[in-house]
Amino acid sequence: MTVEPRALLFARRSERIDRVVADRIASVTVVLEGVHDPHNLAAVLRTAEALGLCAVHVIAGPRGFSPAPAVTQGADKWLAVHRHAGPAAAARLLRSEGFALYASLLAGEALSLDRLPAAGKMALVLGNEHDGVSPPMAALCDGAFRIPMHGFTRSFNVSVAAAIALHAAVSARRRGAEGGDLDGPSREALRRRYEALAVKQHRRLPWSANGMRGPPQT
Repeated sequence: MTVEPRALLFARRSERIDRVVADRIASVTVVLEGVHDPHNLAAVLRTAEALGLCAVHVIAGPRGFSPAPAVTQGADKWLAVHRHAGPAAAARLLRSEGFALYASLLAGEALSLDRLPAAGKMALVLGNEHDGVSPPMAALCDGAFRIPMHGFTRSFNVSVAAAIALHAAVSARRRGAEGGDLDGPSREALRRRYEALAVKQHRRLPWSANGMRGPPQT
C-alpha cells in the first residue's frame, strides 16, 4: 500500500507547507550569470526562497556553481535551480515561458528599479562580482535596470543588489493581492514536492532510527 507523504507529517508541518505554497510567486525569477563567490551564490538563493520565489536560473562561470551550505541553510532545496550552458540557452527558455528579461546595469538606458513593470513575468539578470552582466547577455535582454544610489559608493554587492531588486519586484506583485500567483495544478504539484522533501528530511533526523515520528511537540 502506498502511503502519501502528507500522512507521515505532523499537522503543523503540513499547514506550514500549505501556507508557503499559497504564497509562492512564479512571475518573478532571477538569473545569475557567472557569479562565483560561494557566499554570494548562497545568499541569493536564500533570499529568493525567503521572498517566495519558485525558481532561480544559473549560468555558471569558469569556477562553477557551488553555493556555501552554511549560508543557504537548506533554503536551496525548496527552489527549482535551473542551470544553463550560456546566455542564449537561458534567454530562450525564459522567453518560451513568457518572461521578459531585465539586466542589472550601472550605465546606459537603465530604468530606475521603481520603474520596472509591476505586473507580468519578469526575470532579473545579475552578473558576476567584477564585470557585471556580460554584453552578450545584456543584448538578449528586453531592457535594463539600476538601483538608485545616493552615496559615494558606486555599486552594491551582487547578493545585496539581488535582495533589493527581488524584494521590489515581488512586493509590486503582492500589492493589492493575497497570496501567490500559482494556478491550481502548479500549486498542487509544488505541495506534493514539498511534502516529499519534508519526509525525506525527516528520515535523516536522529530520532527516525528509533522508529519515532519526531521530537515531542511544544
